[in-house]
Amino acid sequence: MFNLKLADLNILVENKFPYVEKMCKNYITDEAKSDFSVSVSKEEILREKTEECGDPGYLESLAVYRKIAEKIIEFDGFLLHGVVLETGGEGVAFCAKSGTGKSTHAALWLKYLGDKCSVVNGDKPLIRIKDGKAVAYGTPWCGKEGINNNTSVVLKGVCILQRGIENKIEKIEKNKVLPYLTTQIYVPKNGMKMIKTLDLVDAFVKGTDFYLLKCNMDISAAEVAYNGVFC
Repeated sequence: MFNLKLADLNILVENKFPYVEKMCKNYITDEAKSDFSVSVSKEEILREKTEECGDPGYLESLAVYRKIAEKIIEFDGFLLHGVVLETGGEGVAFCAKSGTGKSTHAALWLKYLGDKCSVVNGDKPLIRIKDGKAVAYGTPWCGKEGINNNTSVVLKGVCILQRGIENKIEKIEKNKVLPYLTTQIYVPKNGMKMIKTLDLVDAFVKGTDFYLLKCNMDISAAEVAYNGVFC
């Protein structure tokens, strides 16, 4: 059992295996007060099992994060599948279908901007809507590369990545954003939480600029994307 500071919330995790506590070591807090607690049953752990992985500790970490993603909806938050970078005190997220190259494109930004850019989360950040703005948080659930920082940043823009021969970025009209997001946000099966999530996504779209980025793997892709979002 340990207290986790995540997305400005104190979360008591009642774990069965040491894996998840070791994984969350940079997010553990001594603060005693908890905003909510999570624990998962053996059945819930087994539900996360796949042909590729059956390690119970790892599976518990997935089940714990699923519970957190469902509970954080009550605090105006949701889980986004994407990479979040910070540069100049502002954030940009990259979302795409698996295998499109989110991590590769993010690496181009790091190469292009150098120490002016850093990774907040490499795969599954938490987003909370605060005063109409989308705040992205680093979490220890961050993809196979394991890149994350225990920090937060207000998102200036979200880029929907698609592979292209030439690099091109254009703003997506607000009423056309939703189809791009439906597979990138964790939506619970619970009816009330599903409705709440959709309300949060609506606020997310209203308060954030979205871009369609068609790009290749050349360093110029980062330059085109950066100029499109920040210039």
